[in-house]
Amino acid sequence: MPLPTHHQDLHGNKGAAARKMRVAGISAALFYGSMSVASVFLNKAIFQVWRYRYPASLVTGQTVFTVLAIFLLSNLGVIKIAKFNKTHFKRVFLVSAVFQLKLVLDMSALVLVNIPMYGILKSATTPFVMLLDYLLRQRVPSARIQGAVWLTTCGGFVAGYGDLYFDPLGYALALASAACTACYVVLVGKIGDDLQLDSFTLLLYNSLWSTPLSLAITVLTGEVQGVMTFPDLFDPRFIAAFVTSCASAFVLNYATYLCTRVNDALTTSVVGRTKSVVQGVGGLFAFAVEIGVVNVAGLSLNSAGILWYAYEKYADERRRNAAAANQRGAPPKLAKLSDANHPHFMTRNDSQLTLSPRVQSGGFGGAELTRHARVSHNEQNGTHAR
Repeated sequence: MPLPTHHQDLHGNKGAAARKMRVAGISAALFYGSMSVASVFLNKAIFQVWRYRYPASLVTGQTVFTVLAIFLLSNLGVIKIAKFNKTHFKRVFLVSAVFQLKLVLDMSALVLVNIPMYGILKSATTPFVMLLDYLLRQRVPSARIQGAVWLTTCGGFVAGYGDLYFDPLGYALALASAACTACYVVLVGKIGDDLQLDSFTLLLYNSLWSTPLSLAITVLTGEVQGVMTFPDLFDPRFIAAFVTSCASAFVLNYATYLCTRVNDALTTSVVGRTKSVVQGVGGLFAFAVEIGVVNVAGLSLNSAGILWYAYEKYADERRRNAAAANQRGAPPKLAKLSDANHPHFMTRNDSQLTLSPRVQSGGFGGAELTRHARVSHNEQNGTHAR
């Protein structure tokens, strides 16, 4: 049997490398999607299984864990953060206040609303962002995007009408959280363009502001006394669940960041959207949610709208890439996401926040956005945005 030639050996090595990259990409996407779903399930389990009714204290635990994790991983060289900038830190305060309010509303809604309806109500973030865009910038999305959003919204109304566990306060909290998320997306889009904060530095600043804010909310709402008298406070199983929930908030952010570095914008965006459907269906069975025909119809319409929206974003990105390729006569050159020396900055892409590698040109503040390397971050999670 003849030995392989040098050319064949190189071809085989390239094939093996390609397969390795595909496996890494699929693994990163699955890690991000599973963590996104698991974080919601963990929080719901604490509230429903353990009857823990103190959401602000859980948010406090998550922000403290995030600060410690960022400092630890930064010192170990796993992630990179910028040198502390007092001016930037002060400017982030408003963003952090909205972020903190969003987190507390998220958790408070999850106490009262089942997971399928929680996901549906959180999907109202997109129409809220569309409204803000119209009021502030007179911007109107395409007819196909509008159709997907309105189908999602109509599905939400139908599902809510048929919800056997309807809780007015829970619905109000979830919709208020969606409105806060929309404001957060708009604010971070503005701050990201002005300050060019990398993802983990912004997360650190958010958490540094959010920790005292969440502590204040915990004290003002009387949660401190409730936590101290919680009957299972020292139960090892509850402690394990609480600590895991605190860790999951940061791990989700890191999973999204990892997916950003390994995959492209379309993969992360589609995973972020479609995980909502998986989350809703899984929530029906994991927590034995009783549903009726009307509720199922609403869930189906909402899921169809989410998948339609994900497809339209996918197709729109493909069209932009094709147009750029035709204009340049070659496929657009992507920024190298896997290069650890390239920081990822927060920018805005419609109703989502994105991580974007930028090529510095003339020092801080002179970065050029690599448009085709954007990677979406889904703000429907109700967790820390990077």
